[in-house]
Amino acid sequence: MPEHHLLSVEPGAVPELRRAFLSALTALDRQIELVRAEIRTTPWAADPVSADAARAVNALSAEVDGAALEALLAYREQLDAAVENLDKTAEQYQGLEEDNRARVTHNTGGGA
Repeated sequence: MPEHHLLSVEPGAVPELRRAFLSALTALDRQIELVRAEIRTTPWAADPVSADAARAVNALSAEVDGAALEALLAYREQLDAAVENLDKTAEQYQGLEEDNRARVTHNTGGGA
């Protein structure tokens, strides 16, 4: 069962946290693109030795690169979930602020 961690966030900090997570997502996406581009090695020359060497390197690195890519993709999912949760939190805070404003206006008899 996955662990769930709770984080208390002040309403004013939500936009900056969201920007930080989005920045991390952008940087991570670049790294994922690099890993995907570099997973396969191509032969340097059109000869059997180069082809054999490329196959051997690809066989050895496939497990390592695959594991690295899986880890990066899992981390990306977590960052994406954090951004989504911050969006929901911002919406909740906005709703609470609107409710509070409406109550204050109603209780003071003032208009908006």
